Amino acid sequence: MIPTRLHGAIDYTVAAALGGLAANRALPPAVRAVLGGAGAFHASYSAATDYEAGLTPAISMRQHLALDAAGGAALVLAGLTMRRQPDDARALLIGLGLAELAVVALSSAQPRSGPGQGTMATRLLGSTGEDAAATIGYPPLDRLKPVAEDVFVVDSIMSAALGVTLPVRMTVFRLPDGDLLLHSPTRFDFRLWEELERIGPIRHLVAPNIVHWTFLEEWQRHCRDAMTWAAPGLRDRGQVRRSGVRLDRDLGESVPAEWGNVLRLIEVRGGGGFREMALFHHPSATLVLTDMAMNFEPSKLPWAMRGVARLFGVTAPDGMPPPYLRAVVRWHQREAADAAARLLALQPERVIFAHGRWFERDGAAQLRRSLRWLLG
Repeated sequence: MIPTRLHGAIDYTVAAALGGLAANRALPPAVRAVLGGAGAFHASYSAATDYEAGLTPAISMRQHLALDAAGGAALVLAGLTMRRQPDDARALLIGLGLAELAVVALSSAQPRSGPGQGTMATRLLGSTGEDAAATIGYPPLDRLKPVAEDVFVVDSIMSAALGVTLPVRMTVFRLPDGDLLLHSPTRFDFRLWEELERIGPIRHLVAPNIVHWTFLEEWQRHCRDAMTWAAPGLRDRGQVRRSGVRLDRDLGESVPAEWGNVLRLIEVRGGGGFREMALFHHPSATLVLTDMAMNFEPSKLPWAMRGVARLFGVTAPDGMPPPYLRAVVRWHQREAADAAARLLALQPERVIFAHGRWFERDGAAQLRRSLRWLLG
């Protein structure tokens, strides 16, 4: 395990090396620009990290590692997508990115000292207390909010990779028979459960992709009559099998008879087993995605993460998924583009998704903007 003190020395060495490469005129200008930007960004958030090499405690070490991982992934993606550049220059970007990801995987997230001893980072993202949660999510959290007739959302928060906390959202449908369907369930809350049961019995839990299933188990314990529906391939993933989560049936594009005739399913397929099941509610013209759109508001992100979030296109109003997910979906470009065209053909009035501010109006137009990376 690389201690944080050594990691700090590596950080500034890497930043200097990237800057030196950016000044190397033997490399193409486009590649030099990527390297220069990466070096400057790396140095800036390293100085703002609450660890031994930091100057000000703006972000925690866990957040620093998340930015390292994002930067490494961005270098790899740049190397893969800059097809007009020489192969050796592209290989350099990919190699640097993979090396950075390896350092992240081997690094400790627990500094022994730092300029702020973690207090600022805890206040920003390290706590799930009400004040901290309100700055990240969309309060009131874990409460039912009406959207349209028989359509509701529940805003909450979740822990993501490397200790980063993100806003997350569940969508609730009341079906024609009065039963409730919970799409991408968020963390369980007793008051929320009671609130839901007052408007209808919870009969269906939906895990719509390979990520949004981790809160299922506790909902299953309290909703014993509910059937759990899963995106194709989810049950085959090792983490899911080890978790003990029960998956009753796999979804396809044929809507289960138990859901009535008000919903439509569209599958978006990517590489590496990625599947996302989009759900359209005909009576309200509401489209529900999960991770195929992300629309984080910069004001709800730590300042050190805002630049990379904008660069990745996941902030409002761009609303795109992050680069790694775009790359995964592009493995099945033709099928995914066809699915995206079918989503737009539905002309949704609103589009709800898991992370960030959802599209409350002009849904089709805003979705077209978010999917431009796939549709061209």
